[in-house]
Amino acid sequence: MKYDAISFGSAVLDVFIKSPEIKIIDSKEFFNKKALLLPYGVKSEVEELTVTSGGGGTNTAVGLSRLGLKTAVVARCGWDFGGKIIRQEIKKEKVSDEFLVQLEGERTDYSTILIGPDGNRTILVYRGGTSLEKSVIDFKNLNSFYFCISSLEGNLDLLKELVSFASKCHIKVVLNPGRREIKKREELLDIIKEVNFLILNEKEASLLNQDKKEEGLSSLLSKTKLIITKGVNGVCLYKKGKREIVKKALKTKMVDQTGAGDGFISGFVGGLAKGYPLEKALDLGIANGASVVTKTGAKEGLIKEKELDFWLKK
Repeated sequence: MKYDAISFGSAVLDVFIKSPEIKIIDSKEFFNKKALLLPYGVKSEVEELTVTSGGGGTNTAVGLSRLGLKTAVVARCGWDFGGKIIRQEIKKEKVSDEFLVQLEGERTDYSTILIGPDGNRTILVYRGGTSLEKSVIDFKNLNSFYFCISSLEGNLDLLKELVSFASKCHIKVVLNPGRREIKKREELLDIIKEVNFLILNEKEASLLNQDKKEEGLSSLLSKTKLIITKGVNGVCLYKKGKREIVKKALKTKMVDQTGAGDGFISGFVGGLAKGYPLEKALDLGIANGASVVTKTGAKEGLIKEKELDFWLKK
């Protein structure tokens, strides 16, 4: 079977918690100078609880599927409670589970997301040891127009293998590396030069470019188009050291920030897969990211195909 897009990345069980007792305070104890405050040694009331699948791999795959695309996810989880929920949810969303790896005795990654009163969040992550490896991927059946690759938990050998495979098979690659990959800067830069689109947020771009100008980072990438998402300040696309496209953000009421980046990526890749011009694909990415933050969780707000006209007009 040939897919419109295959998404690679993590598969996580997410638990979102909203409580009126969660407060934001200034703190010199942490690098970002902010902290969440909760009373200690007591029971605190939870006003909203959401349990859902998460992770860059499944979030992006569901986003693509909702846009009417034939989509599969390549991810790994356990045969435990969390793994069963993940498989059930992606199948419900019409994402193929052909490449979802579940091995006996392994435990699914797990996140608890504490949502602050401003919609931002703190994520507590448990790594179950189910990161993707080359040995568990069925390469011979990876047949797609697009590869959408999110964080592989620092596995640059696998990333290099996927990019090389895509190149040989004439598959376009959209890459959104995580911080573990970005820490291996020199090796990552060599791999990035072979992808079609590199998507980073401002913090990720600063880390990869060692705080130099964004145009400088783009000039290192030759054929790769660089897209930097800037939250409320919109999106910029660079090619060969030049800023080619600038898009404004959509204003929406933020309920939960989780999944905004994955929403942008699935919207953008979905637009490309549908044959949209580059600017319209960026518009769909921005709209999808904006829609995601209006709901709790990374998937609930993802745009459905029947909603495309409404959101693109915005």
